[in-house]
Amino acid sequence: MRNFTLNDPTQQELLTHLQVTEKLLAKVATKLSGCEKTASITAMPDLGIAHNVTRMRGGFFTGACYSWDSDVPFIPVDTTVNVCGTAVFRLSKEISTDDFLSRVNHILEKKDSRYTWNYTNGNHFISLVKSNGEYGLETGYYMVVHVSANEYKKDLYPNSGVWYEKDIKIEYDDNSARYLRYITGDSAIRFYNIAKNLIHFNIERNRYFIESVLGSEFLEKEIVSIQHYGMPNDHTVCIGAHWEPTMYTLLTAPGKPIYLVKPDASAFVGSPHGFGLSLANPKVTFNSNSITIDEKVFESGSIEIGTDAINRCCSTEVDKHVSQVLNIFPGNIIGKLYQIASVSKDGTKIWK
Repeated sequence: MRNFTLNDPTQQELLTHLQVTEKLLAKVATKLSGCEKTASITAMPDLGIAHNVTRMRGGFFTGACYSWDSDVPFIPVDTTVNVCGTAVFRLSKEISTDDFLSRVNHILEKKDSRYTWNYTNGNHFISLVKSNGEYGLETGYYMVVHVSANEYKKDLYPNSGVWYEKDIKIEYDDNSARYLRYITGDSAIRFYNIAKNLIHFNIERNRYFIESVLGSEFLEKEIVSIQHYGMPNDHTVCIGAHWEPTMYTLLTAPGKPIYLVKPDASAFVGSPHGFGLSLANPKVTFNSNSITIDEKVFESGSIEIGTDAINRCCSTEVDKHVSQVLNIFPGNIIGKLYQIASVSKDGTKIWK
């Protein structure tokens, strides 16, 4: 395992569980290949609690990349693979907050046969932001979105009735209540082919949405569109971690600045996507049919941000934390975007 975390109490707790996940991935790879194989987990500075309980019960947390070496294709399905990322576009001129929000709501309410909008689900959002020219980024207005490809959750998530359900195999850990559910062979190949195509799909999906909102009147250019959740290849799943050595968005929390960062390519091993979710009393226990987090038992569903886990941005100075992250993952801030207004599951917010 490669540990690039801040080693806070939550991360120290999760790292012990990731060691078992890594062991199970290697165990399955060795079993399928008929010879000794390895697995490797890269834990990021934002390693934290995942939103999806199914994912955590399988031993997969946010802020890490999971890789394995195998002669036989296989996919650990509790990674709940989809694709998720951010896009940043520059506006050609100033737009009023009311006009921006009116345009956003018009597109969200408009039915489109190609897409099912989910910008107001989970931790996704749409934001109008502004650069004051810091770090060299052009002064002006920008639009930022964060979202996943909602249309394909039913094709890849290990829910009842999914197309690969009968092909799921289970490997158990000898010393705990841990397990690894996976698919192999043709099912794994088909799964990856879907996952691979989703990367381009989500980029085009965000472009279409932003272009629809801004129109030719306000749209100037795309700054970045990058994914932090998905499969960069057929033997890796990144959950809350960028795998492309290009400029990326470092997310913080609702209302807080969003940073644009250019990583040091010579030292690149991935990059974090945000601050991550921590626990007030870091204790995670795996049971046969559930997972206990801070003494609360979860069998399925999702955790509640602010109740079950806390955004690290709520308890730390933002600029100082960003500096700590960049000390671990060398890179340069090339832009700081201040949020003006946003739309998310919490509704419409106007930020001062």
